[in-house]
Amino acid sequence: MSLFVKLSYQSRKRKLQLFYELTKPSASSKVLDIGAEVNPEGKRGLQLIDGYKWKRQLYAVNLSAKHIDSICKHYPQIKVKVADACDLPWPDKYFDIIYSNAVIEHVGSIERQKKMASEIMRVGKNWFVTTPNRWFPFEFHLRLPFVTWLPGNAYLRVGQIISYNHLKKRYCLGMKHNGLNLLSSKQMKILFPTSKIIKQRITFIPETLIAVGGEMQL
Repeated sequence: MSLFVKLSYQSRKRKLQLFYELTKPSASSKVLDIGAEVNPEGKRGLQLIDGYKWKRQLYAVNLSAKHIDSICKHYPQIKVKVADACDLPWPDKYFDIIYSNAVIEHVGSIERQKKMASEIMRVGKNWFVTTPNRWFPFEFHLRLPFVTWLPGNAYLRVGQIISYNHLKKRYCLGMKHNGLNLLSSKQMKILFPTSKIIKQRITFIPETLIAVGGEMQL
């Protein structure tokens, strides 16, 4: 798994670099991190909240109270809230920048994904939203090759037979992956119609899709 870990690290590192390059946050920018969490085992630097300089202007939202409690423990300056990404508790255009890394594929059906996208564009003046590319030949959640090339949601049925357990750090039988709904670039464009969809790659095929849009000039 060392190669997978290295590729995952490089992909996340490049996404963060691109986020700063495109959105250009400053000390006055009010930023919301949707799905924010602290890295396990005390590892720092792979999450936006770890390296972000202006933490007093940073907000974090997660559906898990456990993740929110962990953020409070590590970064008490960050404003946190337990909430659903499909129903954000802030008024229109409250944030200068919305950041969300690999969350939208976990909220469930395409209808819920539309709600999340709509909420992001409602509360944010600008947004940077990433998700794994459905057509990349290796599925990062299941850690299985080529299964996403199967029709429909057949990749989930394969994952129920065998897939990688990130907690136990080994492959297990009979796991459920409720809510996982991978997206293509066309689907991301439908969800974020006014956005530019960037296909980021560190290998030979783009492994990540990024919707970047709002008031900023790209």
